[in-house]
Amino acid sequence: MEAEMENSHIRVLLVDGQEEDCVLTRRLLSKAMSKHLVLERVTGYERAREAIRQNAHDVYLIDYRLGERTGLDLLREAIYDGCKAPMIMLTTQADHHIDTEAIKAGAADSLVKGQITATLLERSIRYAIERKRADERMAYLAQYDSLTGLANRSLFKELLSLALARAERSGKHVALMYLDLDRFKIINDSLGHDAGDHVLKVVAQRLRSRMRRSDTVARLGGDEFTVILEGVGTVQDATKVAQELLHIIALPITVQDQEIVVTPSIGIAIYPQYGTDPETLIKHADIAMYRAKRQGRNAYRFYTTETGGKAYEHLALESRLRRALDRGEFLLHYQPQIEMASGRIVAMEALLRWRNPDRGMMPPDEFIPLAEENGMIIPIGEWVLWTACRQNKHWQEAGLSPTRVSVNLSARQFRQKSFVEMVERVLHETKLAPQYLELELTESLLFESNGTSINRLKELKALGINISIDDFGTGYSSLSYLKSFPIDALKIDRSFVGDIPNSLEDSAIAGGMIALAHGLKLQVTAEGVETRAQFDFLQERGCDLIQGYLLSLPLPAEDVTTQLRTGYLLVA
Repeated sequence: MEAEMENSHIRVLLVDGQEEDCVLTRRLLSKAMSKHLVLERVTGYERAREAIRQNAHDVYLIDYRLGERTGLDLLREAIYDGCKAPMIMLTTQADHHIDTEAIKAGAADSLVKGQITATLLERSIRYAIERKRADERMAYLAQYDSLTGLANRSLFKELLSLALARAERSGKHVALMYLDLDRFKIINDSLGHDAGDHVLKVVAQRLRSRMRRSDTVARLGGDEFTVILEGVGTVQDATKVAQELLHIIALPITVQDQEIVVTPSIGIAIYPQYGTDPETLIKHADIAMYRAKRQGRNAYRFYTTETGGKAYEHLALESRLRRALDRGEFLLHYQPQIEMASGRIVAMEALLRWRNPDRGMMPPDEFIPLAEENGMIIPIGEWVLWTACRQNKHWQEAGLSPTRVSVNLSARQFRQKSFVEMVERVLHETKLAPQYLELELTESLLFESNGTSINRLKELKALGINISIDDFGTGYSSLSYLKSFPIDALKIDRSFVGDIPNSLEDSAIAGGMIALAHGLKLQVTAEGVETRAQFDFLQERGCDLIQGYLLSLPLPAEDVTTQLRTGYLLVA
């Protein structure tokens, strides 16, 4: 940034009615930056405002005293008029109130004329310009993809909303194209990410070269691009563009002295027939794109009612799920478990969330069954375990009171032959002591394969890990099996907690579970506790731990840190 400023002229406009002040300012600036300075002066409030409206300067030095109006008034009106360059307020004497008001109004700095030196003035001007450029850069990065220069996902959604609003007023159509490069991962894996980045930049340039000024090209992330075509007359118009894109993207690209060919799969959704809001249109274009991939790639497909059947929606979600881990779209929330007798936080249950870029925050019941089905639960489950253990270790290293972190296991995870070795490796990598990890398994999972389950649990227990049975009471509930498992705790399912103490049946079941667990020398946790009445009932029955909305919602790690610093959650 400084080198850039050294090689360019800085255009300064001084707004000051005093000739001697102008002479002094010019002398001070010439001492520090004469080779790179163009100083102009204007007098009078209205003339100054008109000059600033031209946006022809890099920085403005504004005298506070401008006759009937003040420099503060000018500063506010200039910002209202859209002035982008930084403004520095000049005062005749130190006045904290004026300085504060100037900064609050948007001034980059406030200087006292009698105290200004060449070094001070130069530094103020340079810092003001550098801050402005940094702010502009940050604003650019917030809306544009840094690799390709295309609109990013945030700006794309904003522009799509505007395009649909214009189409609604004009009665015209909009075509949304969703492009995904076929087998792009092979390029990254075989040639490296630099080669992959080069391909993405070439594809972006080719997309841009084909579009009209009224169209929008965006990169959503990875190898996914979108195109917004406004004023589409017929389906044939969108078809023609799609065919051209297939052709120009598939032209050879030279990478590391070799030519490679990249092809796209394109999904197209038309407004208003197949979506009148951005979210629906994006979803439908995504589904159509996935259909193009399923039917051979290097093709385009339009969304239709048939395309949008449940089967294709399922497949499109599966495609998104397979990429979510690589793209860092998963995160963990944590819900505390407290000791009923004291209110002390003794554990945190890690709960998986998917920040789906198109659907927003998704709870696990909307995607875990699919992950179980397609095998993605194995890498996702390992990520959850590793992230939860690492976070717990970070809490301990921050000096917080040690607690357990509780992680749910899936059936497919637990059946993996290398599961115990994976758990041991995660503990080693994160340096978390095993007594601070608790694994939760459903009782139905344990009873599916009795001999194998017992042996695997014994291996985990030998590591020093705590084991609990989740959703107790919803599965087989065989007492003869239960006493043979090396477990530490039972969790009463929320379905038995929700209606206590009003439901006599659920109250009896919950009380019986607590007595049963204590008879087997197991700790009991009740989940889904939402009312004081439920809390009082469970406390009377001797329940050991509880968790639920009565205490806390599942929260991001940074919010949970505040709770752990306190160490207690008390029920009023």
